[in-house]
Amino acid sequence: MSGATATTTTTIQTIGAIKEAMSKKVASVESLTDDDLETLKDLLQQLDSLEGVNIEVLTKTLIGTVVSKFKKHDEIGPTAKTLVKKWKTAAKEEASAKNTAKSSAKTKKGTKSSAAAAAPPRRNSTNAATAEMQEAWYTLQPYRQAICQKLHDVFEISKPDLIQQGINADALDHLAVERATDIEKAIQIAFQGQKQEYLGKARSLCFNLRKNRSLTTQLILGQVTSKELVVMSSEQLVSEAKRKDIEARKKDMMNANLLDWDRLNEDKINKMCGITGDLLKASLFTCGRCKSIKTTSTQKQTRSADEPMTVFVLCLDCNNRWKFS
Repeated sequence: MSGATATTTTTIQTIGAIKEAMSKKVASVESLTDDDLETLKDLLQQLDSLEGVNIEVLTKTLIGTVVSKFKKHDEIGPTAKTLVKKWKTAAKEEASAKNTAKSSAKTKKGTKSSAAAAAPPRRNSTNAATAEMQEAWYTLQPYRQAICQKLHDVFEISKPDLIQQGINADALDHLAVERATDIEKAIQIAFQGQKQEYLGKARSLCFNLRKNRSLTTQLILGQVTSKELVVMSSEQLVSEAKRKDIEARKKDMMNANLLDWDRLNEDKINKMCGITGDLLKASLFTCGRCKSIKTTSTQKQTRSADEPMTVFVLCLDCNNRWKFS
């Protein structure tokens, strides 16, 4: 085990013990005693004095999630805020340094053409976006980080279309991270303490946004807010084409329940059955004399009420008349 690895392991163990002690005070944060406050001040001071607190340590211990719970307290809140801000700054600087080192290594390995050498250096969008994600999400629980990543992946799908519209790629990288973070936070607020409902809503939004590019674009450009998205119904989340299809099916179902549906849709029924031309004028009866199907009929009660009615048929071609019952 190298010296750096041993130091990191020791730091993680130390922070783990402090985190456990602080976690016991979270439930009573609104009614902390003087002894509790003294203990928390001492723990915060220990955290502030620790060396080697990097992204790896913060990610593995998630100490930021516990310290953040005390930020609203009147007495120890300012100290907690300052400490979290210090960690965020350190994490950002570390991520930037790593990205710079990677970019330099790639530059040394690759061979540049004279045209490329003369061109001004471009910002590595992917690395910058990754650094921003690490800064924005490192204090979240792992399952929340996973949701942020899934939402970010959805926005990545719509980037090429927006770039073709003339929107700057670097700006889109920033917006994708920002929108994913805002949406995840809105879901968390809406389902506070309900993890399964939170996960269900997140999965539903990711699924629908992948299918609805138009809504995804509106979210990236800020035309639809995160709060509005979370309260949208399933019908509002689907694409315009899907929505029209659903409305058409609903209309067909409503029409099918109408008592005079067959009369209102007689033309459609005839077309589907291939009834056209003279067949439209055909009746149920065929003339026995000329074999014409152009007949008309009437029914009359010529016998007692419990007997069937008598049908009188007239051929419209040869004027033949007959009846049967």
